[in-house]
Amino acid sequence: MISRIRNWLGDTPIDDPVDRRNASFMQLLLAFEGLRIPATKIYLTSLHWTYLQEHFYAKARVGAPAAIAIDMATDLAMTLSAWLGFYLIRRGGFRPAVAQYIATMLGSGALAYAAFGYHATDGNLTLIMILALSGMMLGRKALWITYAAEAAILIVSVDPLKVQNSLHLPSLLLGIYNVLPMRALTSYLLIAVIVDRSINALRQSLAESDSRRQQLSQEIAERERTQEQLLHSQKMDAIGKLASGVAHDVNNVFDIILGFSTERDRIQPDEAPIDENLQAVADAMEGIELAARRGTAVCRKLLNFSRSDITYMEVFDVVAALGDLRPLVQQSLSSSCQLHMQLPQGAQHIRFDRSQFELAIINLVTNARDAMPDGGQCTLSLEVHGDELMLSVRDTGPGIPEHVKARMFEPFFTTKPAGRGTGLGLSVVHELVVRAGGRTTVDSEPGRGTAIRMVLPVVAPAVKTSIAFAPA
Repeated sequence: MISRIRNWLGDTPIDDPVDRRNASFMQLLLAFEGLRIPATKIYLTSLHWTYLQEHFYAKARVGAPAAIAIDMATDLAMTLSAWLGFYLIRRGGFRPAVAQYIATMLGSGALAYAAFGYHATDGNLTLIMILALSGMMLGRKALWITYAAEAAILIVSVDPLKVQNSLHLPSLLLGIYNVLPMRALTSYLLIAVIVDRSINALRQSLAESDSRRQQLSQEIAERERTQEQLLHSQKMDAIGKLASGVAHDVNNVFDIILGFSTERDRIQPDEAPIDENLQAVADAMEGIELAARRGTAVCRKLLNFSRSDITYMEVFDVVAALGDLRPLVQQSLSSSCQLHMQLPQGAQHIRFDRSQFELAIINLVTNARDAMPDGGQCTLSLEVHGDELMLSVRDTGPGIPEHVKARMFEPFFTTKPAGRGTGLGLSVVHELVVRAGGRTTVDSEPGRGTAIRMVLPVVAPAVKTSIAFAPA
């Protein structure tokens, strides 16, 4: 039974961990006060009413009728405030519950002390409880506000100052000292200082503990992410080596096919007329040769990607590079995606690492493909504006919302499901473009597709400078 009550008291929708721990005790205290105050008043009025009238109400400053009304009203207010605080805590409002209860107690105390006076009121223990409660439950600010309020209540409740010669300073000071409740004021001040230092030390310790716990949680999460990235890098490395081996073997097969397809050169149509069947065979052999050369180009690109060379900045014609890259770009797209390349007629030169440039294009095209799982159109266009070259890869996918667009170039950020993306493609492209002196922009709206642009400086073809960077 006790365990059930304890669990019920602790089951409150309070977010702050300190308030949640204090909520159980505060509910018990409020329930106790909500029962004690009316029970005590019923007991005193029913069995000791004459004593109350003679020794309590009759000595009030405001007269017996007003004193009775104030006493009953303050007891009723404190009872209702206690049960209201209990209700608020059950609804998750811990601090409002404690604050309104303390405010009601202070207000009731102010009325009682003003009506009956300091010496006629036996409420010092109540003020001490309120002082400690405000500090432990609401913090240092509430503690000192409560102390100031209690000091004001005590000062207002003292008897009027009576000094024979108000102009005589020693007599005036002695009279003020005798009339003020100095013992209560200093005692409350000492209690406030002790509670202040205690709660400050406890809350600092809790804050340091929470900070260490959060730091440890972040370190554990970062270690787990690093381990996952390492495992994924190892898998990608293994896949790269596997693709390199497959490309090498397939390239050998294409070389054999090319060797056999060149046998069509033995047909000499200029020396003697050939029949239609032989011409059809020659045309078919020519088509086989073209297909084999295209497959060889794809394998060569795969082999170039698998190499681990140093970064080598060189000046090259980006138009010709994109034309050479077209077979591999086409292979990167699915069969339901169409590729359109809009390239200018003349040569346009940039300074970039050629293999890294190709890697960047493949990353952008692969992202465009993933954005169009049901098919669509991928457009690769090249425009020149003054001394800048703008290379765009546009898809007809669903577009990108603003909150995703803001984080697209962050490393390891991806919206793809687990196992479908690493979150490194666009960050690698952005880093490579920035290293080459350019910038990367995104043009996308939901429902209107996405265009990712690489803006690079145009370089004169006469420039022969090349810079090599060691791998990081």
